[in-house]
Amino acid sequence: MAFIEITSVEEFNQKVLLKNGLSVVCFWAEWCAPCKVMSPELEQLAIDLDKEATFFSVNADLVKELCLTYDVEGIPTILLFKEGKELDRIAGYKKASVLEELIHELKG
Repeated sequence: MAFIEITSVEEFNQKVLLKNGLSVVCFWAEWCAPCKVMSPELEQLAIDLDKEATFFSVNADLVKELCLTYDVEGIPTILLFKEGKELDRIAGYKKASVLEELIHELKG
C-alpha cells in the first residue's frame, strides 16, 4: 500500500490518532521542490515498509489547521505517531533511509 491521503482534521483524527501501530504522516505542498525530490523515495518506502507502518499524506496548503496544531513550520515535515501520540519528527529534506532507520528504531 502506498500513501493514504488525509484531507481534513476529522479524517486525521480518525485514521491517525485512533490507529493502533505506527503512523507516518508526511506534510507536503505542490510548490515544494524538496517534496517533489523526496516523493519517489517515500512512495517506495511506503510500499517496502507496508507491514511496519501506515503512511499518510497531508497537503499542508489544504489542511492548514493540522500544521498549526502540530507546529509544522516548514515542509516537508514528517511526523511519526504511535497509538495517537507523536513520537518523533523529521523536518526538511532527508533521504528516505533516515526515515527507514527511525521507523525501525521506533518499532523496536
